[in-house]
Amino acid sequence: MKPKRFSTLFASFSNMRKSWILAVLFLLSESIQEAKAQGRVEVEVEPSVKVMEETRTARRKANSDKVRGYRILIGFFSSRAEAEALKEQANEPFGGKYGVTVIYDEPNFKVYVGQFTLSDDADAALVEIRRKFSGATRISDIIRRQAK
Repeated sequence: MKPKRFSTLFASFSNMRKSWILAVLFLLSESIQEAKAQGRVEVEVEPSVKVMEETRTARRKANSDKVRGYRILIGFFSSRAEAEALKEQANEPFGGKYGVTVIYDEPNFKVYVGQFTLSDDADAALVEIRRKFSGATRISDIIRRQAK
């Protein structure tokens, strides 16, 4: 008896491997077809999760009128009374032109002048505001979108 060559043995192994791969692919495709035939899938959600998702969506819609912009910080205090006093002091020269607000940012009450969407506008206002409040600083912040 003549010994088989290595290439002949390898060829039969290769054919057997191809057959096995085809069988696996066939079974896999049958499983996919069966899953598709079963219809639609329903997901049950707990009421608390549904409420949480609705709250998150409502909050996102409420914040849609906000954009990244700039404010001019003229001072901050631990007491509201001091912040309100600075606001009144700044309202006279800048209130009508830019607007002055006090925002509580724990643990301080911060006094801001204006809301600017452009850096150049904020810088121009900063030059003017520093004449009255030398410690004024431009701050990057989330502001309300300006009406067009």
